[in-house]
Amino acid sequence: MKKDSVFVDTNIILDWLGKREPFFKYAEELFLKAENEEIEVLISTMSYISTEYILRKQLGKDKTRQALTGIRTISTVCNSGGKEIDLALVSDMKDFEDAFQYYTAINNSASIIVTRNPKDFEDSRIPIMSAEEYVKLSQQD
Repeated sequence: MKKDSVFVDTNIILDWLGKREPFFKYAEELFLKAENEEIEVLISTMSYISTEYILRKQLGKDKTRQALTGIRTISTVCNSGGKEIDLALVSDMKDFEDAFQYYTAINNSASIIVTRNPKDFEDSRIPIMSAEEYVKLSQQD
């Protein structure tokens, strides 16, 4: 059976590393699946940069870098660049960052996008779920 290639949006990373309640539990379970090699987690370069910027204020530089180093060992960094920017610029999506994330996921063969804001990805060609929805669905398999 082929593993899911799960594109993880920045808010899910922040939920896990920032221990944001009530979202922490399912974000943690999602990354545990990656650690156990049950799924492939895809993360954009932009998510790493945004996460570092936001978490550094909460955890400090050293703890943040340590946390990102840990995530890096269980995830794949997505290729992205001009093509994804060009697609995002002409997209009908309201938010440029969401459009960039979406096209990064699509162009890196993600089978699903996990985000806390599914409404930001309306008309997606691939399934959009919350971490809770994904974890509960994968437990049924």
